[in-house]
Amino acid sequence: MLLFQLPEDVLYHILSYLDCKTLSRLSQVSKVICHIVSRDVVWKNIAKGLLNTGITRYWTDIYPHILLKDRVKTAQNWCDGVCKRSTPLKWKTNDGKILVHNRRSDSTMKLFGHNQEVNCIDSRNELIVSGSRDQTIKIWTLASSCPRDLIPLYDRVWSVVINPTLSSFVTGTACCENLSPLRIWDVERLECVCSLGSDFRRGAGVLDMVFETPFHLFTCGYDTFIRLWDLRLSPQKSVMEWEEPHDSALYCMQTDGNHMIASGSSYYGVVRLWDKRLTECLQFFQLSSDLVSSPVYCLRFSSSHLYAALATALHSLDFRHNLNITIR
Repeated sequence: MLLFQLPEDVLYHILSYLDCKTLSRLSQVSKVICHIVSRDVVWKNIAKGLLNTGITRYWTDIYPHILLKDRVKTAQNWCDGVCKRSTPLKWKTNDGKILVHNRRSDSTMKLFGHNQEVNCIDSRNELIVSGSRDQTIKIWTLASSCPRDLIPLYDRVWSVVINPTLSSFVTGTACCENLSPLRIWDVERLECVCSLGSDFRRGAGVLDMVFETPFHLFTCGYDTFIRLWDLRLSPQKSVMEWEEPHDSALYCMQTDGNHMIASGSSYYGVVRLWDKRLTECLQFFQLSSDLVSSPVYCLRFSSSHLYAALATALHSLDFRHNLNITIR
């Protein structure tokens, strides 16, 4: 019996054990074999071990509309730092209001309530949590333009993130008081249920946080570290950490749900790519020519692009560049 006369499930199981180079050569044999080898199920094991392919640690697929074979090609560019840069948007600073834009009705609702500038905001479903320099957290719903609840923190609030379960949220403060800058709050009771860490130095504020799963929280800030916290374990110590090599504060970060972290530094508009399996930075990009201070305030990425917001412009890194490479 020929290999490609096997039942499909058996055939795909066998092909899933092949490496990139072998699959690439196999796809050149014939059009029929090329079609078979291009199926996502063949590339899933390979994609799980690469950066930003959309396959998370729990095997869910973030980008099911894009062929995995193409994402594996792009993943090589993420790893090698091969990309094309552009600046699609420029802007001026705004007045700090919270604006909620309805994409269906094309209407905008303004949320008022903080006395000073709003430093952070997160939303899931109809729940909105905002933090301000006025040392308060406010909880909003889309049904009202007034805050539902208020929590005084007695310290400037730099970051906030809602747990995917919607049962709690985490606040990151400036760490100017004798309290941990990282605290977990119950959404319904509005009580602090836990503080994370015990060795933050004064002023080591937390500037950004990302929930990768309901139990895995990434944080970064003025102390130049990216930290991973497992909320099922002891809250006193992070389980992993990565240090910014140039001693710059880390303003923002994003993860791919698997192996990659992107971080934005406080100087020179520097964006770094990290592989969680390594201790040192994998790639870095300097987006600003200003040699004094050009913080990266926000990072987001898709399977092929990384977007970085600086003070006056949005920068784009396109990793689809030179995709005619042979999969190695």
